[in-house]
Amino acid sequence: MGKAISLLRPPREPRESEGESERRMMQLRKRPRPRRVDSDFVSSPPASLLPPPRKRAKRQAAPAAAAPAPSPVPARPPPAARRRPKCARVIIQSPVAGLQPSVCGPCEAPLRACRLPRASFLARRRPPFDWFEADMWMEVAKYLFGAELVRLSSTCRWFRRLLADEFIWRHAFLRDLSLLPAADDRYPPRPLHRSWRLLYAAAFNGAHSYWFRRSSRHIGAYRIGGFLLESPHMLLTAKLAVPQWLPPQEDGPQIAIEMTGACVLPNARPGIWITDFHLVRCPNCTLNKCAGVLQVLDARHCELFLEQGFWNGTWEYEDLGDHYNDEETPTAACAIFNASTLAHESISCVLRSKSWVRRCDDPQPKAHCRPYAVALNSNLLSNSNQGLVSRFQAMRDTTGNGQIVSIRITQQIY
Repeated sequence: MGKAISLLRPPREPRESEGESERRMMQLRKRPRPRRVDSDFVSSPPASLLPPPRKRAKRQAAPAAAAPAPSPVPARPPPAARRRPKCARVIIQSPVAGLQPSVCGPCEAPLRACRLPRASFLARRRPPFDWFEADMWMEVAKYLFGAELVRLSSTCRWFRRLLADEFIWRHAFLRDLSLLPAADDRYPPRPLHRSWRLLYAAAFNGAHSYWFRRSSRHIGAYRIGGFLLESPHMLLTAKLAVPQWLPPQEDGPQIAIEMTGACVLPNARPGIWITDFHLVRCPNCTLNKCAGVLQVLDARHCELFLEQGFWNGTWEYEDLGDHYNDEETPTAACAIFNASTLAHESISCVLRSKSWVRRCDDPQPKAHCRPYAVALNSNLLSNSNQGLVSRFQAMRDTTGNGQIVSIRITQQIY
């Protein structure tokens, strides 16, 4: 702004002594700059009258101080006096309980202000606990039933992926059928084209074969267990004993059943078989006239309820033969054995009936299941029976190679 030409100031009156050129220059003169005056020292004298400024003194070394006289060394207290008092172990409760700060017992000082010696160790840092540890939950799942596994898998996706493992369902399937192998044995092979989860659902959903056929005469049922059939040969008997002699297989099972009350089926489906016990009303009598019921030993392959031929009714039971015992009998017993392992220990345990059957005055049926055999025994209290009839039935896979997939042994007093 100092260089700007002042156009607002009124023109100065011309003097007589000034010429024409000087008058023109005066009009174009710059506005004079005002004198800078210090606002704090308006009345200060001019710089020529002020004294010269003082120069800063140079820094000089400080004089050496005299060394103090050595003080006498204090006497060292005895070791007993140098020891600090130690606090006894005090259990510090939660300060929230009494709304008071936690204090140290011996010195009655707050813990932050207490200067007594602390513990010399430091807490070791532990890794955080992982709730989603797969190996841990795999072991926990071994002790859960199928319904509990389903409820656990519905909690989150992680459990659903974990519990979809076939190992868990195989263990649960064999455990509930009492077929878990010992340390030296091996697990039974998985059936072809079937998963263990589907097999468990078909075996333990509460369904049985009488639900779909002749359910009106069915009274009750309970699960016996399971057994293994490693070969297609199966031995059926109407007593708790292995026959010493059997007719040739070329004659068919009917002749062997009528003569000895036992037969060997050469075309059974190998794998895991499930056995149930059923009580059924007599189909030949009315409910008012029938004096008793029928006991049925039902054995089926674990894949039977997953077959389409069973559901649509194309597979039906066929009669193999009937065995009549004309003598008065005190018991009604039947058994199914794996014919290829008759020398196995489990079969000898079933044949020793005195170790597992009930007393003579107990009419409740008793079943005994081992890895390669299953048996059923019932005591008959009525001594007026004229005998016992045992009927053998089998269901075949008519759509395939004709393998036997289910067996029924029905016993009735007449």
